[in-house]
Amino acid sequence: MIEQLFPKQTWVRRVVPKQTFVSQLSANTRMKEHFTRDVERIEWLAKLAPSTLNVADGKRVHEIAVFLVPLKERDCPNDIFAFIDNLMPRHTLFILTYQGQAAWHINYKEAMQGNSEKAFRLVETYRTRWKEAKELSLTIEGSSMDALYEGFVRQIAGEQIRSDEQDLKSAIEATAEQNARQKQIALLEKRIANERQPRKKYELHQQLLKLKSQ
Repeated sequence: MIEQLFPKQTWVRRVVPKQTFVSQLSANTRMKEHFTRDVERIEWLAKLAPSTLNVADGKRVHEIAVFLVPLKERDCPNDIFAFIDNLMPRHTLFILTYQGQAAWHINYKEAMQGNSEKAFRLVETYRTRWKEAKELSLTIEGSSMDALYEGFVRQIAGEQIRSDEQDLKSAIEATAEQNARQKQIALLEKRIANERQPRKKYELHQQLLKLKSQ
């Protein structure tokens, strides 16, 4: 049973009507169609907090809501979960299930500073590969909610975070920079392959070498 991934004292097991999210003013027609077509139901499975776990409150993370989301379509777009996450004034963790398979999904989010109306800013999205639901696992460890959340992000992201930075935020930002450079390199290589003028081809090649050295 999926809920057994978490201590019993954390269980909530309450179905949240999809209409709760669909009725939001910010839900456009496309988003409403995705909720109807791709999502079977949304269940608030567990509440991870100092009140339900033997951990200290965090400086950035105070509660993690765990949602179980059985899907009608396995290739459900990430923006559905970003939409849900943007409505939540707390950190979240999703368990996606489809025909006996399951995957973890998490949006790394940071608290907004200043007088912003939004509580959080979504920085990066990570999802594990699909596997048999009975094989799904996640280590719950850490002495604080901050450590607990960071552990979840690193486990779910896995090799998607390629930086050696010890600080999670720095590692995610460094990886994003690497990804951006790789896209630039791919575009430059394509331009070089299609360029017929030797001088322009040389200039592009120099740009490519500079990017690769970074």
